[in-house]
Amino acid sequence: MGAVIERDPLRLAWKTSPARHLVGFGLLALAGFLILAGLDLVRVIVDRATGGADAWNAPASFLRIALSPPADLWPDSLVLFPGFALSPEAFALAAIAGVLLIPVLIGLILVAFEWMAIGIGLRMLARTQSAALDVILKLPSASHDEIAMVTALAARGLARENGVLGSSLLIPVKLGGMIGLACAYTFVMDWHLGAVLAVVLALGIVVSARRSLLRFDAAAARHREGDEAEGVFSALEHRLPALRAHGTAPYERDRVRQALIGGHRPVMREEYRLAFTEAAAAAVLMLAPLAVLALGAWFSQTRPLTPGTVASCVLAAALAAYGTREVVQWHRLIMRARALLIDLGRSLAPLKLRAALKGKVSLPENGALVAQGVSAYDPASGARIASVNLTLAFPSHVALVGDGDAGPRLLAALMSGQLPPSVGRLTYGGVDLAAADPVERSQRIAFTGSAVLIEGSLKDNLLYGCSAPAGELGHRLSEAIAIAGLDRLTHARGLSGIIDPGREPKFAAAIVEARRATQAALAAEKLDRFVDPFSATRYNRYATLGENLLFGKPIGDSFQEDRLANHPFVRAILEANELTKPLARMGLSIATSMIEIFSEIPDGSPLFDRFSFFSAADRPYFQDLVDRRNEQRRSDQTARDQERLIGLALRYNESRHRLGLLEPGLEERILVARADFARMLPVSLKSAIEFYDEARFCAAASIQDNLLFGRIAADQAGALEAVQEVTRRVLTQRGLDGEVSRIGLDTPVDPQGDDLTLTEAAAIDLVRGLVRRPSILVVQRALDGLPEAAANKLVTNLRRALVGRGLILVTPAITPTMDQPPFDAVIHFERGEPVMDRRSRRLEALSA
Repeated sequence: MGAVIERDPLRLAWKTSPARHLVGFGLLALAGFLILAGLDLVRVIVDRATGGADAWNAPASFLRIALSPPADLWPDSLVLFPGFALSPEAFALAAIAGVLLIPVLIGLILVAFEWMAIGIGLRMLARTQSAALDVILKLPSASHDEIAMVTALAARGLARENGVLGSSLLIPVKLGGMIGLACAYTFVMDWHLGAVLAVVLALGIVVSARRSLLRFDAAAARHREGDEAEGVFSALEHRLPALRAHGTAPYERDRVRQALIGGHRPVMREEYRLAFTEAAAAAVLMLAPLAVLALGAWFSQTRPLTPGTVASCVLAAALAAYGTREVVQWHRLIMRARALLIDLGRSLAPLKLRAALKGKVSLPENGALVAQGVSAYDPASGARIASVNLTLAFPSHVALVGDGDAGPRLLAALMSGQLPPSVGRLTYGGVDLAAADPVERSQRIAFTGSAVLIEGSLKDNLLYGCSAPAGELGHRLSEAIAIAGLDRLTHARGLSGIIDPGREPKFAAAIVEARRATQAALAAEKLDRFVDPFSATRYNRYATLGENLLFGKPIGDSFQEDRLANHPFVRAILEANELTKPLARMGLSIATSMIEIFSEIPDGSPLFDRFSFFSAADRPYFQDLVDRRNEQRRSDQTARDQERLIGLALRYNESRHRLGLLEPGLEERILVARADFARMLPVSLKSAIEFYDEARFCAAASIQDNLLFGRIAADQAGALEAVQEVTRRVLTQRGLDGEVSRIGLDTPVDPQGDDLTLTEAAAIDLVRGLVRRPSILVVQRALDGLPEAAANKLVTNLRRALVGRGLILVTPAITPTMDQPPFDAVIHFERGEPVMDRRSRRLEALSA
């Protein structure tokens, strides 16, 4: 079958990007040439600097490359490159400039080198994670623990080691090349010095390798010490009742102390050995350049060694010692990366084998769904079914009914391939469902019931998994939305959405035109009492105090509701109209009421988050504020207290909160402050708000606010439904309903589902199954929480839409309306056991 991934980082790096490695090797070769040139320039400069006043006047060739083998072997020098003939002044300038410029050039080369390594690391990460992803996606089924282990290794593990993986082949070549060049240069300069350097480096490698091994031993000893200490303290915890009963604390103290000290002794031994080895490794590596310097100075008495030769060899030895230390460190990192790849390969290998043995067979369009001795257990729900034998011929409509519906849901999951049978075989058209390709299986048998929302728009969520042609998607989607009863949701979300009139001027103008028709229709049906229109001279009783003060929609953050109370201009308007103290008193009343109402409600309760004026984190602050005000401690009152209380008051809506705090006189003063706000608004703040204008479209307001130009009554039952029914009819008559639904489909969806009910989330998943046009649609949870009439309508829509195709419906009970025409098969579950309900058309045989 072949390996899932390459487990050796060096081979994986080369296979991933050989071209980038070749470029990297070329950059290293260029850097190596510059290192040699730099060493030689150091030799020349030191020789000239120590040769006296006339040393710089001697003729020389710049960048001359020559080898000087031992005189016994080769009497003359081997000139590899004659260099450039320069005057003494030009040579001195070129040598000094060159020795300063070479580090800069090497740095630029290393920047390009690191860029190559980063690119290789990215490709290695993508290749390895793609291999893991392919196995996970192709696997028909796997346990949560298996998937969790693979994803942890492929995500955090690979991300942590990505830098090492990308450089796994380049860094050893870089360090090894630097060590080799340094040793080779020293050998060429003087083979005695080269031999000394090689011996010291070999000793340094041995000691450094020993240090790495001792680090692993020390870490293992610490883990063992931790396990032993945990056992000692666990035993102490077990003995605590006896200790308290018999007063044996001194004895237990001595026993535990001796046990902990005894457990730490192996760690001390390993740490002592590690400390000695680390000191030895540091000493040996520091010895490399010093040994070359000492022997070079000694040999200069009898051999023709110049000061420049000794200095350049010392510098080469220092580079070699640095490289040796880094090679040992890098080897430890590579071993850790190799261990990660081995663990990932071992985890993926059985999953890939399972995916290779399964997931290759195609399912027929229609056929018989046959269960032979099927038993299964769902660890999530605890449901279990045993020894099920049945044959269902499709296309047909089947209902799974049961007490508690755990059994029906488990059987539906088995029929759709969501769970594998523990025992037995489940086939469709003669093909084992466990051996079918997961993607094709989901197209043939669509399972709806696990509403996992994704980031994106409502449309993205509804079409998740659909691969139909682009021209057909719109038709399929509108049809599925109507069947699932989601048209009201898309319409409502469209009404709450906003548009840019600059991009859609015709639609904005049409909404303004439809505004008059909507107001006329509401008045004709005597429903205008459900809408309080926006008027510059009237207080809107279904809007908050802050909204009434602004009489418009904020743009940006300046006049957002949570910032109104501390905005300098707003505070100035409130002060000028003597509203600061009344609003602060109202805020104190609101805070007092909220604390009393929610005194028994815990902080994490959704009731508190939904209905309280402040968050759970702010509850202690307002509790303290109310307590201080009740004690009339004026000295403790602060400007921040007043600001927070005014903020509560500006969020108050009498029709919704019903605390009886809004007086008619206060409404009039708010209207006066509204006029002052609009009249005195500075030019710099005019772009921060868009005021309501009956003749214009308000871009910052929702389509519903623009259409109604008012607010729906929040304190009258049925007002929202009645008004939205009229608005939808008006929009449909004017050909605008489709545009509103389009905007609703484009609204973003919270992946956590906080902006949707459970019923709406289940309907989204149902639409996902319908748009794929499967041979069999498995429906569960779509009926959860629906009134009987709505459930009957949904089942009727599904059965009508799926004529000639299969339907497996999980439902607590079948009503007479659902059973028209009668289901082809009904499987009842009683105490977890499936029992056949004999219908007029018997299409299956069932035994348990």
